[in-house]
Amino acid sequence: MGEPTGPSTHLVSALRLAAFGLLALGFSGWVLDDSGEVSLESPFTLAFGAGVACALASIYLGIFLANRD
Repeated sequence: MGEPTGPSTHLVSALRLAAFGLLALGFSGWVLDDSGEVSLESPFTLAFGAGVACALASIYLGIFLANRD
């Protein structure tokens, strides 16, 4: 049995890539913009939160797709 390929596998990969990008953007924005202080009003907070949401969604979908048998 090979790796399943299809739109769902591409969605998980896209979510994982978006998670890495958004987490890096949010974290680096916090460090560079606010001198290391975390501000909840910052747009970088939204980017970081969206990155966490993408990471959780990709983990959930990856587990769901692996147990599809």
